Amino acid sequence: MTEPKVHGNTRKAADISLAKRQISPASYRAVLAGEISLQAARDLGRDGSPEAPTGRSDSRRASEQPREGRTPRLCMCSCGDTTKGGRFLPGHDARLRSGLVAQIRKGDVLLRSDRITAEQRAFAVRHGLISQETLPEEERDG
Repeated sequence: MTEPKVHGNTRKAADISLAKRQISPASYRAVLAGEISLQAARDLGRDGSPEAPTGRSDSRRASEQPREGRTPRLCMCSCGDTTKGGRFLPGHDARLRSGLVAQIRKGDVLLRSDRITAEQRAFAVRHGLISQETLPEEERDG
C-alpha cells in the first residue's frame, strides 16, 4: 500500500513542529498520513493527539477568535466597516485624522459639520487638532 502524498513543505514544517515540541508524535504521524492538517495538529498542542481531543471546540487560530469581552462595532472613521472590537480598522485612525485636518483647512475650525460625530471631535481634541474649548458644552469633559 502506498503512503498518502503529503506536500514536501508540509512534511518539513511538521518535522520542525515536532522538533520544537509544538505537536505530539501521534499528531505528527497523523499529519504525515494525511488524516489531519498541520494546523489542526498545532491546535491540539504537544500533549494532544488526534485520538484524544483536548476539548477545544474549534480549530481557529487565536488571532481569528473573538477576544473576550469585545464586541464588533462600526469603525470610528465612518467608513461603514465593522471592527473586531477596537475603535478603528488598521490605518483608519490616520484616515480620520487626515479627514479632520482637511475639514479644518477648509475653514471648519470648530468641526461642527453634520458629518463629524461627537466621538470624532473628542478624537480631534485628544490628538491636538482642536482645543477642548471649541467643543460644544454638552461634549466637554468638565
